[in-house]
Amino acid sequence: MSRDLGPQNVFMDRFTLEPKVQRVWDAPHATWFTLMGVGGGIFVLARLLGVELDLGVVLGIPLADVISFAAIAVGGLILIADLGKPMRFIRAVLNPSTSWISRGAIADFVFLLTGGLLVLPALELGDSMPFEGLPWDAAGDDGFGRVLEIVAVLAAVVVMFYAGQVLAAPRAIPYWHSPLIPLQFLLSSAATSLALVMLLETANDHAIPAGQCWLLAGFLVLLLAAIGAHLRAGAETPGKAESIERLTRGVYRTEFVGGVVVVGTVVPLVAAVLGAAVPSARDAVGIICLVLLLPAGFFLRLLTLRVGIFPPVRSLVPVR
Repeated sequence: MSRDLGPQNVFMDRFTLEPKVQRVWDAPHATWFTLMGVGGGIFVLARLLGVELDLGVVLGIPLADVISFAAIAVGGLILIADLGKPMRFIRAVLNPSTSWISRGAIADFVFLLTGGLLVLPALELGDSMPFEGLPWDAAGDDGFGRVLEIVAVLAAVVVMFYAGQVLAAPRAIPYWHSPLIPLQFLLSSAATSLALVMLLETANDHAIPAGQCWLLAGFLVLLLAAIGAHLRAGAETPGKAESIERLTRGVYRTEFVGGVVVVGTVVPLVAAVLGAAVPSARDAVGIICLVLLLPAGFFLRLLTLRVGIFPPVRSLVPVR
């Protein structure tokens, strides 16, 4: 990132003479976005579906929660490493009024704190539960436990959403500057997280209900609609036109059309509908969908970053 600008402004205050591909964000950022989305998504879906205890436990804590905490913690470490100097990280966290990175970092901390506190009474160390006496229920079945669970779920939703909003907020790159970017990331995260929930249900001999298959299919239909709408909206806009060309007819056509859209979205959609109709196929559906959706979600984010193009011959701020 720029040495002088904060993370939210890295794509601002530019003057371009020709279409220019951004070279700042790439695979580490796509990994960060993916981990945040799936980490937040599995916590939210497991809790809202009420299946967190059916997905296995580790040291008395729901496995889904452990996966969630680990994914978001690793994603946070990638963010800290990307910001580099400690003071830059502190500035990012203390700038929530204008920076979505700041809001997201705060949401990360709030989630890990409230989610960690929520499950602490259930922690088992050997034959003991050292925090069993804490005055709330780890399943969120009492007043204080429910408050912790609600705050953790809301923070997790922000964690799922903010990575896309980091890209969508600045105007410098037309392909990114759209509410359909965070919507795509959110739907991709939800679909991948639900497939992971289904896989864990299979691993723990818990029957997958048809409703989960239909929910997964719904997420994927909405994801396809969001991708299609984004490709059509303002398709002739300078900068965005070059991005779309690279995705649909150019250097990334195979990865985007063949990989993300067909193999990574349409095929899981067909599998989810099949699972809803055929109960005996549901165990396989979770496995197949996760294997396809996880890399597709990563490449959706990676290719979105790689086709970030500054428009030609355009001053993005008034020249003084």
